[in-house]
Amino acid sequence: MQPGLDYNRANGDFPEGLWPEAGWFVMAASFQFPNGMGIGAMGNGGAWTYWRPLSRGIVELGVVCGQDVSLPVHFHDEDQLTFVLSGRRRFLIGDMPVEVAPGRGVRIPAGTPHSSLSEPADVFCINIYTPPAACNAAALFAGMALRWRQGSVGWPDLAAMIETHRQNHRCEDGMPAQRVETMPPSWETVGEGARLAGMSREGFSRRFRRQHGVAPQLFRLSERLNEARRLLRAGEPVAAVAAEAGFSDQSHLGRCFRRAFGVTPGHYRRNLPPAP
Repeated sequence: MQPGLDYNRANGDFPEGLWPEAGWFVMAASFQFPNGMGIGAMGNGGAWTYWRPLSRGIVELGVVCGQDVSLPVHFHDEDQLTFVLSGRRRFLIGDMPVEVAPGRGVRIPAGTPHSSLSEPADVFCINIYTPPAACNAAALFAGMALRWRQGSVGWPDLAAMIETHRQNHRCEDGMPAQRVETMPPSWETVGEGARLAGMSREGFSRRFRRQHGVAPQLFRLSERLNEARRLLRAGEPVAAVAAEAGFSDQSHLGRCFRRAFGVTPGHYRRNLPPAP
């Protein structure tokens, strides 16, 4: 049990499944989940949960816990605001290593290739996904850090802080406002892209990687996965999403989706907001 934290089953502070004897060396009691959101038991693996609140300025909320929190290189159509409650998160953002300590946050701009690394000890953190450059991340993290030091980060407080800092602004956190250059490809294969550019496959791939930070094949896959996320959030069936987003079948989508985002498409789709 983590020193300095008072874990008491009787006080009812733990969401369902978050008991100390299950190996939770995290500050789980400090985060009060939105109604209907919970996460499974934790161990050496990583547990990811996504939830779409009916709150302005938030596309979705993610919570991750565990040790195997690594994800391969990918990018999002939204800004990712990660705040660590316990443990640490380590990212490669482009070619830059970034370590996020407890009570700290990092903004990963929309369209920025990044990966996350496994940790030797348990981590518990919140990912907030917002439209690009729509939230003053530095001010939001300062408010969250204050609540974290006070021992509680509640969903109503978090929603209110996001609304307070929801604005169009020039980011001051050292990151670009969003991906500097986008190039919606008009090709499906590297060979096709190389022919359209009048280049060899190798030359096209090298130039593309310099411009976008990822290989062209990975860029196309990430684009398709982001399209799948949008369709799943809209409530489309998984099989239909696989076909519309350009995957060979539902199993192909499932493998790629889980590798990139830590959950299956079905689990991701499950936490849709209630009908108005």
